Amino acid sequence: MNENIRVILPEKYDLVAGDTFQLFYRGVVMAPNPYVYDIVSLCEVGKCFPRYFEVCPEKEGRYTLEILIYDANRNLIGKGSTVLDVAAAKRPSKPISVLCIGDSLTNQGKWPAECLRRIADTDGTPAGLGFDNVSFVGGCRYLGAGFEAYGGWMWETYCLKSVGGMWVTCGHDKTTEDQHSVWTDENGNRWKLETIEKDRLKMIRYDDRSYPKPNGGRLVHVSNAANRDDIVINSTRNETFSPFFDPETDSIDFKAYFRRNGIDKVDIIYILLGGNGISDVTDPAKNCCPNVIKNAKVFVDIIHEQLPDAKVVILGQVLPSQNGGMGSNYGAVRPYCDRYGIMTYMFELNLQYEAWTKEEKYRDFVQFVNLSGQFDSENGYPEIAKPVNIRSSKTEPFGINGLHPNDEGYMQIADALFRNLVHICNEL
Repeated sequence: MNENIRVILPEKYDLVAGDTFQLFYRGVVMAPNPYVYDIVSLCEVGKCFPRYFEVCPEKEGRYTLEILIYDANRNLIGKGSTVLDVAAAKRPSKPISVLCIGDSLTNQGKWPAECLRRIADTDGTPAGLGFDNVSFVGGCRYLGAGFEAYGGWMWETYCLKSVGGMWVTCGHDKTTEDQHSVWTDENGNRWKLETIEKDRLKMIRYDDRSYPKPNGGRLVHVSNAANRDDIVINSTRNETFSPFFDPETDSIDFKAYFRRNGIDKVDIIYILLGGNGISDVTDPAKNCCPNVIKNAKVFVDIIHEQLPDAKVVILGQVLPSQNGGMGSNYGAVRPYCDRYGIMTYMFELNLQYEAWTKEEKYRDFVQFVNLSGQFDSENGYPEIAKPVNIRSSKTEPFGINGLHPNDEGYMQIADALFRNLVHICNEL
């Protein structure tokens, strides 16, 4: 082979009979531009298209899918295979309670709510299954779905007594185009804009956790915002501690969390974390995944010790915006401006997540769901029509957010969770 291209596929994908599954090559072929190669999908079911493989299976079964990569001279330069595991949706024989945990990819509640709709309701598109004995629990809520998710948080944050962010009450003009921009307070301390709500903003300490929050004054733009007017502070408060932290025992205590939130039990815990784990490095292509895995194991070990009957599902990372969103949010400063560097980090983290779930200590209660192949990163992020250059009136779609999907992107995450949840409900 003149060149080696990695095809990153999990051991299997969960599919549901009657549900359309699409596997996007951008999310499985590790290359800056996979479309310069000839990509061939081979499977006894489904169809091979230029950007993705698609199948709507009619019945239960297991099918091998092979993806082959050829160069212009028809040399085979990469290949991978996976199993499409198709299950028929069956109503659980007992009530199932689901807890979703995450960061800013979850804190709006869009994918938990859509997954719940597809499982529990009967309306909508795709039509729901009407399983009325499945519930999503948690202290945060959106459209009937409970969850726990906070912008900028990492695995280790959920184990902490206190965290490094602050909420700023203010009038403001900030939009998704300003997410992750950097601001400075009147003492010269820098803050990153993490979460945008109508009358308040969440800012995360940009340099370390030690400097104090301002009680007034204003925040002045430093970099990467589209709307750069000063943020005039009405009031501030520190972000709360982990929702699983119990002040009475001074420790993480899930049973106390259950009591505070009226939760009887949790059968399945979905966790989507890891994207913020790269924020402290300058070169994303250099592997910082082991530290993420180490911190993830600490949190999952606590969960399993306190909730030994709960199944934990680790969700892989989706790839970032492919058409400008990284530059819109992060300028020309590493690590986040390095789109392919971020992609290699996420590919590697997904591989290590799956390897972790196969370890003897964890394989009986931890699963992995690969999201990157099921997420269309070319069309899953907010975008605008932007002139192709400053002298032209012709426009092109241009990304304005690098890491936070549009509504359609969140629906794709929900679809992947729906498929996995159907499989788990069949087993419980």
